[in-house]
Amino acid sequence: MSSTSPTQPILAAAAAVSGHLDTRTSATEVAHKLHDALGGKVDLVISFASFHHRAALQEGGELLRTTLNPDVNVAVTTEGVVGCGTELEGLAGWSTLALQLPGVDLQPWRIELDQSMPEDLNEVSELIGYGPDYRSTILLADPFTTQVPKILGAMSACAPSGRPMPVVGGLISGASQAGHNVLLLNDQLTNTGAVGISLSGDIEVDCLVSHGARPIGEPLVITKANQNMILELGGKKATEVLQRLPQSIAPSDHELLKNGVLIGIAISEYKEHLGRGDFMVRNVLGVQNETGAVVIGEVPRVGQTVQFMVRDSNTATEDLQLLLDSQVLKSDPLAALLFTCNGRGRRLFEEENHDISIIDERLGKRPVTGFFASGEIGPVAGRPFLHGHAATLAILRPLQDEPE
Repeated sequence: MSSTSPTQPILAAAAAVSGHLDTRTSATEVAHKLHDALGGKVDLVISFASFHHRAALQEGGELLRTTLNPDVNVAVTTEGVVGCGTELEGLAGWSTLALQLPGVDLQPWRIELDQSMPEDLNEVSELIGYGPDYRSTILLADPFTTQVPKILGAMSACAPSGRPMPVVGGLISGASQAGHNVLLLNDQLTNTGAVGISLSGDIEVDCLVSHGARPIGEPLVITKANQNMILELGGKKATEVLQRLPQSIAPSDHELLKNGVLIGIAISEYKEHLGRGDFMVRNVLGVQNETGAVVIGEVPRVGQTVQFMVRDSNTATEDLQLLLDSQVLKSDPLAALLFTCNGRGRRLFEEENHDISIIDERLGKRPVTGFFASGEIGPVAGRPFLHGHAATLAILRPLQDEPE
């Protein structure tokens, strides 16, 4: 499928998906569909390939480069892919978005295993292509070898006070151990680090974050912590607070607790009323009864506000629908990129193709591609964060009016 804008210059997009297990067949089918839909030169190609294509990802990427001749060609391996109205969970899949972007500047960049973000902000700005016409960055990172929060922190520091840093993307999920994920940037293949594509110029990028968990109980302040352990909450042992949680929530929430408890860390401790969109959601990894510690998938600090949370399919559905409802007042999208938690899909919802179906309904079946991530990147209040159990979305449009 493809979409174009009547404004000049004309931006165009097309998406294609193949479910073939053979990489060459899959990439060839996708490449021909995209070429037929767009014709002419393509500026950016982004592909998400299931782990079945790990060994031949570079060959598949080269087939796309040969057919479409893009300036920037990116591909990564994932647990499952999304696109063209379908979510292929755990199945062979190759999903690609191709974009013709006249008037848009693309800056691809990468962070290798033995590299870190520069400390000098001018060097960071130069690396990511940050400037007056900067619009957004799509960031794809290996979770085993990349310190994504540090990358996002360095990127945020580049933006002047009050100006947002819209970054969207995800942790690639094609492997369960280091060295098995694959990232391709043009002709460079790696198993580590991160790849970013920054967009500047005549394009608008709306970055949405939809949460799949909601708070239960009451907000609490961390009064003692060590490494990734919360030792005390409000002066009480964290395990005691957790054990008493069922007594403080509605009976209807007890069933949700059977699926496990999460913890939300408030993005700002100064906000008077905290809702589900005000937290970074992290897993509760376990408890230590002898120390009273609750072990979480984050390094907490004393003074942070936290609240226990549960995964809730109704909340996830409502949140995504409300976010997309706000898009109907804007011009038709060119395309979209979806990064949905690998704990969503059939693991959370009763029906297949849940997130992509809602997006297609609200956006009018525009070209969409994406993948099931092991962590989702998206902005809250203009600052980018690494989320869990969320769906983040980048909606691309031709630039209508210059931002102030």
